[in-house]
Amino acid sequence: MRRPSPPRCRPAAWMAALLLTLGASTMAACPSERAGSPPDAATLRAWAADATVPSSRFEQLAPELADCLASPDPQWRDAMGFEVLSAWMRAGRLPPVTLRRLRDRWLAVLQGPDDAEGFHAPFAALALSEVARVDRVQPFLSDEERQALREAGIAWLVRWRDYRAHDDVQGWRHGVAHGADLLMQLSIAPTLPADGAARVLEALGSQVLAHGQVAYLHGEGERLARAARFALLRSGWRAAQVQGWLDGLLAPTAGTGLDEHRLRLLHNARQFLWPLYVMLQEQPDAGLRERSLGAVRQALARLD
Repeated sequence: MRRPSPPRCRPAAWMAALLLTLGASTMAACPSERAGSPPDAATLRAWAADATVPSSRFEQLAPELADCLASPDPQWRDAMGFEVLSAWMRAGRLPPVTLRRLRDRWLAVLQGPDDAEGFHAPFAALALSEVARVDRVQPFLSDEERQALREAGIAWLVRWRDYRAHDDVQGWRHGVAHGADLLMQLSIAPTLPADGAARVLEALGSQVLAHGQVAYLHGEGERLARAARFALLRSGWRAAQVQGWLDGLLAPTAGTGLDEHRLRLLHNARQFLWPLYVMLQEQPDAGLRERSLGAVRQALARLD
């Protein structure tokens, strides 16, 4: 569901004030921190398809909107920050030099200390998934840059322990799902090497059970499965390797008791395995189906 956008105002006046501020400082800040209100998110999204909007506007505004991803207000973080930047990236309105600057900002967030509010890093990961998508559709990154992005996404997802997903007032955090989206975009690309795919699969597997801390309720298992489907395709793993990977990530579910901790583990395992099973059945690559479906089927049987 699309969230309500900030109130409307006169875009021209706001743009003039914003560009004046940009000229006075090299440090970007989310427009919510400034006096007055900017155009609403729908207006900014519409710029993506408006050929009369000059490229300089996108390049100047993008760093401002990038800082909105840290906002605790979902109207600024989701609608004004992520959704607008995503629309611009998908429409090809941000040139490679701007995309690299945004990538560097968001990589620094993933590699820096966790913020207590828990918004910035998950949305930096989600925004980086859009950067990876642009590169997949129209490559502009080098192999070294892709590897650096992949390794940062892997390291961040593996260490992430904030499982807050959605709040009725503050909106989404959803770190695991967003981290999975980043790794999925990197895994769809045929440029992903087999060893990189194996590392992606290990990272995804590390969050399947949420370390028993929570029971996933907001589609996290499905998002992990979507990424795993493409990583399995790129990995070239044999059936025995798929089986070994599943055995390892499901090892904590072993046992006979049904205490709350184990129930969470079993729930999360099913939340991942069932979507993965369906996705693999629909996978057009017959080799992947042959190598993977049997192992997933056996893993599901073990949970009964």
